[in-house]
Amino acid sequence: MITINKEIQSEIVFMPMEDMVPKDSIFRKIDKYIDFTFIYDLIIDKYSIDNGRPSIDPVVLFKMVFIQAIDGIKSMRQTCNKIRSDAEYRWFLGIPFGKSTPHFSTFSKNYERRFKNSTLFEDIFTNIVNQAIKYHLVDGTTFYTDSTHKKANANKNKYTDEIVKEVKKRRIDLENEINEERIKNGEKPFDYKDEIKEKHIKVSKTDKESGYYHRDNKEKGFMYLDHRTVDHKCNIIVDCYMTPGNVHDSTPYIFRMEHIKKKFDFKIKQCAIDSGYDILEIRKYFHDNNIFGVIGYRRYGTKESRKERSKYEYNKELDVYVERETGEILEYTKHVNKLGYKLYSNIDKSKKKLRHINEELKEEMRRNRLSEEGKKLYSNRCQKIERSFADSKNNHGYRYAMYKGLEKNQNYTWLICAAQNIKIIAIRKSKTEEKGTKISKIHENIINFFKTSKNFIKNLCITKPLEKNLGVCLRSEIKLY
Repeated sequence: MITINKEIQSEIVFMPMEDMVPKDSIFRKIDKYIDFTFIYDLIIDKYSIDNGRPSIDPVVLFKMVFIQAIDGIKSMRQTCNKIRSDAEYRWFLGIPFGKSTPHFSTFSKNYERRFKNSTLFEDIFTNIVNQAIKYHLVDGTTFYTDSTHKKANANKNKYTDEIVKEVKKRRIDLENEINEERIKNGEKPFDYKDEIKEKHIKVSKTDKESGYYHRDNKEKGFMYLDHRTVDHKCNIIVDCYMTPGNVHDSTPYIFRMEHIKKKFDFKIKQCAIDSGYDILEIRKYFHDNNIFGVIGYRRYGTKESRKERSKYEYNKELDVYVERETGEILEYTKHVNKLGYKLYSNIDKSKKKLRHINEELKEEMRRNRLSEEGKKLYSNRCQKIERSFADSKNNHGYRYAMYKGLEKNQNYTWLICAAQNIKIIAIRKSKTEEKGTKISKIHENIINFFKTSKNFIKNLCITKPLEKNLGVCLRSEIKLY
């Protein structure tokens, strides 16, 4: 029989807010496992203690941003409209239906007047990571790093062409190595100087701090880049550093790894990164810090040049190259060029081979990549860092920058990534607790079974070895749960 509901919109319902929120709500889990009271200590100096009008609870302000990020709501205006009518959101914020909810401009006004030009947002992110560490959800030894683009709030067709003069970054350590090798060989050292080069760039008329992003097989336009690092254990984000879209992935890598090492006292042992990070400085960083680094495969030169290189095998003990087919030897000529390549040739100098002064670092990274441990580590990279980016973009509104300017985008990135970590912590902890409760219940049932069956077991005259085996079987059954 068909049922048609009529005139239910005006029905008055008397029930507590606690009963309106679903038992498996993500916000219930967040409220249970995440401590937000630390925010009061961070903002205490930004509010007057004894005068002025009563303010909106600062924890409520940041919880509103977390609601927006966790549920992927497009704007704060839309978030506030949902908060007004959603019992789950009101319960999480601690605002009963009898009270009005904050206006959508409240957070932006507080940002401009109180929170701007402060480390508050990074401090909130850091505290959430520390809570994950406290819950043993961060390993602190194995990390994955990559970057993803976020579309800037700017029209890609509205820009000006500008010429920028920049000083080419010098490799002081490499220059010193080259000159030491030349002096040892009796050659005159090179006089390296700063090189100033002109660079043509596109500058957005809408958001000048964004950068023009153009890579093969990817969308072009004005973007920001999030250089993100995640921990291996539970994919907790430990760093998210924003740059304009025209900054190379490898540029901030060492700086940010040192940052998280000092910030959280991590003992970094393993890192996996893609081929975009394959530069001398990063290889040297891994080697000097005893880090097992795995860098994605990258082809150098043309097909013909790679084929030519494969004809020779390097002998480290004799410092010579040996041609695989003929066995002819190419000896070191005691000459190093300005880029750091040592020249090897045969007796009549008809065959020549170049080897970089730091070629051993590249060979070390190659051995790491081809080892069983390296293959396993790199295969996990896409399941960790790429999944983190996919979750951000598909579920947390991360595809587009909602604001203009690098600082503001960085601040909101701290909060969005903090929200993503909050979600991971809440889900992981709730699953662990449910699993523990289930095992405890099984254990209780087993104990009750033994208590009620004590006399029965005695009558069977079970020997001690049999009792021991029975205990082992029961423990193995518990592990299955």
